[in-house]
Amino acid sequence: MEVKNLPEKYRDFLKRPFGELITSSKPSLQEINSIIKDPSYLITVGDASSENISELGIKSNIQIIDLMERRNKRTFPNLTWNEKRSINNPPGTLSTESIILLRDLIKQKIDSLIIVDGEEDLLALPSILFAPINAHVLYGQPNEGLVIVSITESLKVKVYDILSEMGFDKNILKY
Repeated sequence: MEVKNLPEKYRDFLKRPFGELITSSKPSLQEINSIIKDPSYLITVGDASSENISELGIKSNIQIIDLMERRNKRTFPNLTWNEKRSINNPPGTLSTESIILLRDLIKQKIDSLIIVDGEEDLLALPSILFAPINAHVLYGQPNEGLVIVSITESLKVKVYDILSEMGFDKNILKY
C-alpha cells in the first residue's frame, strides 16, 4: 500500500473550511437545507458528521468513518448503507488504496459505508476530487462545526493540484 504524507505547507490551508461552516454541534435540517438546495449526491466524512446527517433523515451516498471522534474510540454510529468497505489509511496521510476505492465507488455510483483503519480526515480531499459537480461533501471542522462543500470545477482543480503535489499518479487522479 502506497501512502503519502500531506506536505507541511498545506496543513494550515486545510485547517480552514473548504465550504460553508455551520457552527452548531448538531445542525438542524433547516440549517442543512439552507445550504444544500439539491441533495442529489452527498458524501459525509467523519463519524459524527455521518451520524448527524443520517439522524436528520438525509441520505448520504458515501459515508466515511474511522470509529473515532476527536481521537477517542466511539461506538459504531447509527447509519444505514448498501455496501460496506474497509480500507487502511494511516493518520495524517492518504493511501493510494483509499483514493482508488473512493474514485471507483463514486464513478460506479455504489452507495457505501467506508470504515477506515487509521484516520479518515484527509479523505475529504479525494471525495471532493471525484464527487460530481454540484454534489456536496460534508465533514466536521474540529471544535467549530460542520462544513458543507459544494463541488465546483475550480475546487476540483485545487484539490487535484494538492494531490498531485503529494506525488500521486496523475492517472489515478483523473476525474
